[in-house]
Amino acid sequence: MISPPREDPANAISVHRRHLAAGSPTALFRPPLPAVTNVSISSPDAEVAISSALWRTMTDMTAARLLIDPPMPGAINMARDEALLQLCTDPNARPVVRFYAWDPATISLGYFQDYAEYQRLPPPAGDLPVVRRTTGGGAILHDLELTYSIVIPLKHPLVAGRPNDLYTLAHEAIIAAIGHGVRMLGDAREADPGTSPIPNPQSSIVNRQSAQRGPFFCFARRHGLDVVVDEPRTSVRAARQAPAASAAVSKVAGSAQRRTATAILQHGSIMLATRNRQQSVATWSQLEGRLSDPVTFDEAAARLRPAFEEALGMRFSECAWQTEELAAAEAIERQYASEGWTVHRKRLGIVQE
Repeated sequence: MISPPREDPANAISVHRRHLAAGSPTALFRPPLPAVTNVSISSPDAEVAISSALWRTMTDMTAARLLIDPPMPGAINMARDEALLQLCTDPNARPVVRFYAWDPATISLGYFQDYAEYQRLPPPAGDLPVVRRTTGGGAILHDLELTYSIVIPLKHPLVAGRPNDLYTLAHEAIIAAIGHGVRMLGDAREADPGTSPIPNPQSSIVNRQSAQRGPFFCFARRHGLDVVVDEPRTSVRAARQAPAASAAVSKVAGSAQRRTATAILQHGSIMLATRNRQQSVATWSQLEGRLSDPVTFDEAAARLRPAFEEALGMRFSECAWQTEELAAAEAIERQYASEGWTVHRKRLGIVQE
């Protein structure tokens, strides 16, 4: 994470360069040097002027807005994520990171999932309200969790030409915040066969097949980039006989993307605790041994913020929603609350293929 210069801008820039050279995830992000005009090279202030301009370019390009929302219904949450995506049309726009929660507890369906799967879900999960996401993957029972989302221009240096890097960076942040041996699954042999490693509705054929063949719940699926924790072996004999790659794991967090021509939306769920056995998950509270005093949303947000800043190489500025964003979200909410979208993926009178 870059800290603002206090005395010498050139010194701050050298610190940033050492940070890049050290192999931080921010090494992926190398902003172009700015053009500095109207400064004579023979001027005693030239070096400071050039350094200051370079610093301004780096901080402008690595600054991000942070939105932290109270728990809200599913249609509002999904509409707010999509509003940020739709409004991100400027390649120089600041990325937006959002932390939010759900009230009431809600089932979200992946974009390609069949609504009939939800109808076959027995109570109590089958009695919960349902919303359809604009991203792929399996269903999620959102209850005691923190959901993150990131909206970033497609041409931002962090992801330009390599949008899937955002999965790795976000999951590195989650791993750093949680600790306790969580890791990315990584090994294709441990993943479910026939499932897509990158849930993104743009890959329609692959993701439709993935949604139809995989388990109903996202947290029962396995992809190489998922955040997981190894389950304890039941016996010494089992530990000796089972190869490392086949060790059982539980999923802690997973993410999905939707991309437009100008931006990426990535969001994912981090389970803080659970009170529904129909969705098998590993929770942050379980990992910390806090079943009677679960990790709260505020605690999780406080630990995730610096971890995301470090992993993304950005500094966050907590902001309020802009009027334009809230107006767009309110309009989009009507779609997410509609039967046409939830049951048939019907958007603006068109069934999305």
